[in-house]
Amino acid sequence: MKKTAFISDLIFTFFLSSVFFLCLFRYLGSGIVLSFFFALLCGCVATLAVSLFGVNKRRRLLLKNSDTVQKAKLLTHLSLLSSANKSAFLQNVLSQTDTVKRVSSLRLVGAHKYYFLKIRFAPVTADEIVDISHVKTAKEKILLCDTIEEEAKTLCDNLGIRVLGGDSVYALVKEANALPEKYLGENTPQSKRKIRLRLCFSKNNSRRFLVGGCLLLLTSLITPFPYYYLIFGTILLLCAIFIRIFGYTA
Repeated sequence: MKKTAFISDLIFTFFLSSVFFLCLFRYLGSGIVLSFFFALLCGCVATLAVSLFGVNKRRRLLLKNSDTVQKAKLLTHLSLLSSANKSAFLQNVLSQTDTVKRVSSLRLVGAHKYYFLKIRFAPVTADEIVDISHVKTAKEKILLCDTIEEEAKTLCDNLGIRVLGGDSVYALVKEANALPEKYLGENTPQSKRKIRLRLCFSKNNSRRFLVGGCLLLLTSLITPFPYYYLIFGTILLLCAIFIRIFGYTA
């Protein structure tokens, strides 16, 4: 539906700018045919400009959303891994920049760094930071986690323990080109289809169909070929009514 709204914006831009420039050129004394031609030309230029801006904005948004979704899948994947597999995975990632070996469950040691692996669904607590502080080592202590309680984060700052949260862990894995091909906890294809169906027929989408349909119907008032806009505008309005009545509640 976002694509339909984008197309409606382009149609609206085209006709609004065309009508404006048609009136402007007629006011300046140009002939009706010449005014009509240049008005259409200006409408096309304005629509092209809006289209390029919208496509670039949409591309940036999709890239950002893609990273957000992938980060969530990665952190869920790591949280579901066993301690041994989690240690092996992160050892492989950290070995790209450091000589890392495993010393115990969820603990890795590099040349100058001591890594504590606490990537899980629950936040890291202050009591766990106290346990980390008791580990005797001259190496820099680094905590890898998804989330951490505020009190625990303050304690880490006071004790000189560096915290790498979910964003930093995702960046490390991505830079090491070690993102999994298949994520644990990921929806099956059947589940994805159900989710996609619920999103498409969500009651919230009825507003977008309504706006798109109204724009097409209004456009039919200022175009010499109104039937196309009347037909598709009516279809969108009927879709809005159908989804509002029978759609899924978000």
